[in-house]
Amino acid sequence: MASRPTPAGEPPARGSDRGRVADAGTAPALRVRGFSKTFGAQRALDDVSFEIQRGRITALLGQNGSGKSTLIKILAGYYAPEPGAELLVGDRPLPLPAQAGEVYDAGLRFLHQDLALVSDISVADNFALVNGYAAPPLGRIGRRRHQAEVAAVLRRFGIEADPATVIAKLAPSERTMVAIARAFGSASDDHRIIILDEPTASLPEAEVERVFAALRAATEDGASVIYVSHRLDEVRQIADHVLVLRDGRLVADQELGEMDASQIVELILGRGLEALSNEGTTKRPEEDAEVVLAVDGLGGRQLEDLSFELRRGERIGVTGLLGCGRSELARMLAGVQAPRAGTVRLGGEEVHFRDPADALIAGVAYVPQDRHGEGAIEEMTLRENLTLSSLDRYWSRGRLSRRAEEGAAAALIRRFDVRPPLPDRKMANFSGGNQQKGILARCVSTDPQLLVLDEPTQGVDAGAKREIGEVILELAGAGVGIVLCSSDYAELASLCNRVLILDRGRVAAVISEGSLSEDRLTAATATVTNDEEREP
Repeated sequence: MASRPTPAGEPPARGSDRGRVADAGTAPALRVRGFSKTFGAQRALDDVSFEIQRGRITALLGQNGSGKSTLIKILAGYYAPEPGAELLVGDRPLPLPAQAGEVYDAGLRFLHQDLALVSDISVADNFALVNGYAAPPLGRIGRRRHQAEVAAVLRRFGIEADPATVIAKLAPSERTMVAIARAFGSASDDHRIIILDEPTASLPEAEVERVFAALRAATEDGASVIYVSHRLDEVRQIADHVLVLRDGRLVADQELGEMDASQIVELILGRGLEALSNEGTTKRPEEDAEVVLAVDGLGGRQLEDLSFELRRGERIGVTGLLGCGRSELARMLAGVQAPRAGTVRLGGEEVHFRDPADALIAGVAYVPQDRHGEGAIEEMTLRENLTLSSLDRYWSRGRLSRRAEEGAAAALIRRFDVRPPLPDRKMANFSGGNQQKGILARCVSTDPQLLVLDEPTQGVDAGAKREIGEVILELAGAGVGIVLCSSDYAELASLCNRVLILDRGRVAAVISEGSLSEDRLTAATATVTNDEEREP
């Protein structure tokens, strides 16, 4: 298929740049035939079939709940598909469900967002957890030989880390690349397939290209990659081919070079996605509107002398490069971390929160960046998570009114369109986007005067992202002050009245309505010496 010119402002599509096609007569690296899976009344996968070609990067896209996770778990042997399914790696059929050893021997490797690295041991020992140690005669561990073998794999991927270095001492991008190298380095060159789930989700943009370079080097050597991501700009940079799942069905299987970003979004959603418009919503509140939050000289481990005011109904974004202090600001405002200097006033009164419960009582709701560790209690049900912050409302005569709690949870599930609408299902069994909607619903249920959000749409699909944005605009319209800490410039441009750009804990620039755009934020963040519009 002929490639199209890259539209102005879009990242170049890798498929159109290279147009690489598998050699004629060469068996595909992976063939999936007739994958179906049903959970109760829910059809998670419906007769999905596709092929992955050797030496290529294939993007696997779809909303949360589209079937991506179910498909990956079948490939990994965690789930069994329904009868009639087939899985071939090269010319080799695998039994379904395949045992872990069979999946490993076939060359399939899986890299999840948490990387599955042990922080307290060395790079070499982390390799050994997957591949074992070199074993010379007499059965002893050959540490020198093992470290030499690991060093060779690291060099092959351009990773400068010493095999003896403890994982915790590596930068985030280095950890990601070590995990990638471990996966690719543990399979023979002619049948390596790695499935990566949001590998760059927590990485700053400057470090993403290092990961991409490692993937390109691996595919040049004959490996194959399935790349799961919600970031379409990254997909267009790195992928050759695209598979799109919607409601458990495969709706696209084609060269990426034939599609622009809007077409991909339409395939994912089944409809066009109109971008949230800042027009008509970016006007800042009147100057005499009540100041809901006043921060003066705030300091911490990263922040230094940070000051700004937030009025009712105003939406302030906070961004900057890794380590700029935006997450520390969110944690201080929410009572998770105490400031080392400065003051915080809420509604005109100085506050000193001892913990998040204090902040909640004062009217501060918080959506943390770490959804799994701090946002959701995954072993509790959706209903319990939704009502956890407002349980006092459901007590009557010393007992919890289950009927009142269930009614409140049902109303929140409907309002925030949490899917599936199963209040007694464990939170761990919901997709990331639906977990995030549940966390936001819990925050909104407390009727806050200040909502602090830290990366609220990280790792969620386009549909959930839009819905979360709509809730933010609705709350601001009702007079809630919003502090949105994010690395997503498009999100900040579409939702905020102004954006503070932090550098080394200080405000380096403030971009306000009239000049607020994704391109402006990108440029201002890259040139943090910019002093214009410095009026926090």
